[in-house]
Amino acid sequence: MSLEMESMWDAMKGVYYQRTIDQLEKSLENVKKLEEALSASLDTVVTAIHAEAGTFWYYDQFGDGRIRPKAVYGGGDLGGISLLPGEGIAGQVIQAGEPVIIPDCQKDPRWAGKVDAKTGFQTKSMICVPLALDRMTFGSIQIINKTDNSSFDEKDLAFAQQLASATAELFRRQGLLDDYIDAAVAAGVKKPASQLNFLQVFGAADDREMEHQLRRLEEFANLRVPEQEEVLRLAREMRKYFANNSARKARRFFWR
Repeated sequence: MSLEMESMWDAMKGVYYQRTIDQLEKSLENVKKLEEALSASLDTVVTAIHAEAGTFWYYDQFGDGRIRPKAVYGGGDLGGISLLPGEGIAGQVIQAGEPVIIPDCQKDPRWAGKVDAKTGFQTKSMICVPLALDRMTFGSIQIINKTDNSSFDEKDLAFAQQLASATAELFRRQGLLDDYIDAAVAAGVKKPASQLNFLQVFGAADDREMEHQLRRLEEFANLRVPEQEEVLRLAREMRKYFANNSARKARRFFWR
């Protein structure tokens, strides 16, 4: 692929990603409860990855310790099903905090198939990625079967991970994870910090994406509007530096 085509492809991916994030934000505008948020956002996530079905699994770590399907898109009724950490693909992903891609579930020894037996739905290929704040995993997103009958690949997995990270941060920003965080703190778990880092913010593809990243920060949200505008002005100048210089030079400039 030529550099010009690769640049064009990256730009298209960036636009598609931002459009998906915008849709996620819109779906959560008036949502007040976590279960409603999971259901409202699942449709957007599954559709964006061009899949047939999906499930948001929620880990009640500070309750009864079970993992339950809190939102389901396609794939049949999962009512009454619960898992323990390490049980099933969703339980393994939650326990390890690592994503999984299974190109052919019917040939994979990790796939037990008991859910398919219950629902009558045939799982062909799957992606499952953790939902986490910092290192605290509170669930997973399981995405099943490509709509074109092909298998999921590493690009699909990377996109799913991006969406899972953005979804978790949106939930936090909306205050939908406050109860979970409070329970974690009461249990002696350190309150998770924002996952954003310096290069993620100022290395954004464009000013709009950079502003989106900044608005995910609690410190930014606590500023007054004039202060936010001044931060955005300075941030745009800093991002321009990144855009016009190599990453190596930029890091040397900012960290010397």
